[in-house]
Amino acid sequence: MPKTAAENASLSARQRITPGFITQVCERLRLGHGVRRSLPGGGRLHIDRALPFLCIYREPAQDTVGPTAQLVIGEASHLIAPGTAELHPRLQQLVSGIANVMVEKFGEFLLLEVWTAEPRREGMDVARKVPDPTFRIVSPLLPIGDPTVRALRNALSNIPLRPPPLDVEVETSGSPSPPNLAELLSCVPGRAQGCSAIGIEVQPVYRQARTGTPYPVLFETLRRGMSLAIRQTAYHFAQLHTALEPSHFHALGRRTAVRAVQDADEALTHISRSFDFLLQVTPVNADRARVQFMRDGADRDPEFDYRPLIVDVAALKRQLYNLPLEQLEDPTLSTLLSACRIEMSRKLTMLGDRNTARFLYGSLSVYGEVSEALHALAVKLLSVTSRSAAEDDDDDAPDSQGVVTATDFAAMAEEELTHYRQVHPGLGAKVYIRTDVAGVLVSDGDLLISSTLRVTPTRARALVQHEIGTHVVTHSNGLAQPLHQLASGLAGYEETQEGLAVTSEYLIGALTGSRVRVLAGRVIAVRALVDGAPFVDCYRLLTNDYDFAPTTAFTICMRVYRSGGLTKDVIYLRGLQDFLAYLRGGGELDPLLLGKLALSDVPAIQELRWREYLQPPRITPRFLTAFGAAPRLQRLRQSHSLLQILSETAP
Repeated sequence: MPKTAAENASLSARQRITPGFITQVCERLRLGHGVRRSLPGGGRLHIDRALPFLCIYREPAQDTVGPTAQLVIGEASHLIAPGTAELHPRLQQLVSGIANVMVEKFGEFLLLEVWTAEPRREGMDVARKVPDPTFRIVSPLLPIGDPTVRALRNALSNIPLRPPPLDVEVETSGSPSPPNLAELLSCVPGRAQGCSAIGIEVQPVYRQARTGTPYPVLFETLRRGMSLAIRQTAYHFAQLHTALEPSHFHALGRRTAVRAVQDADEALTHISRSFDFLLQVTPVNADRARVQFMRDGADRDPEFDYRPLIVDVAALKRQLYNLPLEQLEDPTLSTLLSACRIEMSRKLTMLGDRNTARFLYGSLSVYGEVSEALHALAVKLLSVTSRSAAEDDDDDAPDSQGVVTATDFAAMAEEELTHYRQVHPGLGAKVYIRTDVAGVLVSDGDLLISSTLRVTPTRARALVQHEIGTHVVTHSNGLAQPLHQLASGLAGYEETQEGLAVTSEYLIGALTGSRVRVLAGRVIAVRALVDGAPFVDCYRLLTNDYDFAPTTAFTICMRVYRSGGLTKDVIYLRGLQDFLAYLRGGGELDPLLLGKLALSDVPAIQELRWREYLQPPRITPRFLTAFGAAPRLQRLRQSHSLLQILSETAP
């Protein structure tokens, strides 16, 4: 609803930079509180907490702030405002007041001002006959050799706008402020007062020079790179010149997010929970179809039945793309949530394409296909393992080894959940035995068990750690974070989750040779699917060429050919391989326990941990403390291949 004239007048009054406004800001900072205030012309002052730096962007010759202000808006301490002459005196008083408070607290203070190069600096400098640098640093007080300036120069040169290094010029004279705009802190007297100022001029490479047409992807890359450069600069300044000793440059990032982040996260979580992708694409008649397939002599492709589609694909996509993710301010959170939106949209497209040829293409876009190297690994694994009497988690377990039925397994699962509830009483996971699921799976934190489940005791132990120790625990840990998508899963999380889950089976001594055969067989089946083989041919490939038992081969094929071709099962072996490489490279487990995320998300998650936006995981999986887990984990960090690990598994 449009604001009335009176409301606009009141809003304008609250935005004025009056002496009282400045006094309130400075007093809050002295008391250690954060500040978030609106300024005239769409400007804003945001200071998360007392910090020895302030980033500034002023819109030149404009009454309102434009989109280029996004270059600093993600920082923990920033000010954006119009660059009009009328506003300058009050802005100068405000910045001086903030600087004085920070000098009192930290001994010194750094002002970082960012601006875009004027048109005359674009393209070729006629006098020098050389292109203008991508960035120009103006540092009249801190010398080039100061770690602060060196860190800024190095970070800017490595922003991937094009193959680095980018051209960065450092000037030690001149004004650290935009052309035609007066300085907000006087450099020479400012230094005597414990203040330094650095200017960063940016070539507008993120828009077309002649027309001004923006390049959104380039701008986002620049924005993210600038954010990292600013933090690294502030970190070195703080370490060298102030009493503050941050533990990491990311520790100088924002600890709080704007309300738009919470709103977008809640909306994405609500949409993801409105449908269960795996249940929607998995047959409800898998057992009956298998029996009929065998009766027909395994000569005809089975007919699968599916649940009615419970979502309006177009309506949910509208909801997804109506989310104003451009308002999140935080580049890291924006990147994570935008990737979630893209993957969710692709899965919704797949649901709309169930049982059509298009479904496979959608699956390939989400899960990928089988590389030559992965296929060769799967073939090698099958050649060095033999078919076991107890084939896998889908086969009937032989009486000689004992049978764990669905009821038995539900009791084991409840016992495991009871253990975790002693650590976290709020754990809400429930266990259900159902007739419309195949095997065992976790859906929205709950454990669903097929009523026909029959597995060996060893496989049951492995399933408990795979499904509860990994999937349920990370879901619960994700719910404890302010970013609830960590419970639903960030984009691409499934591959890393399954790699971690299979590793949990190994850590408790329950990763058998027959289980590894199944993982390899799934890769073979996905390759056959993508190559155009029908269900029957894939089934014969598994039984005749790779000696899989009929029931196991059918289950593998059902999982791969469901809904038109689901390549998801390739992620188990690929995820395990990548996860072991991560461990061998010294990767930490803690970030992966915070929720459901991909290995590629670890740097962003680590950043959010340094910023204290994310908290430590509240539940530690029991497979990490099981008997023998520690030495097994050490062997994983030192091993060179899956084949080496296989030598330690049971038949």
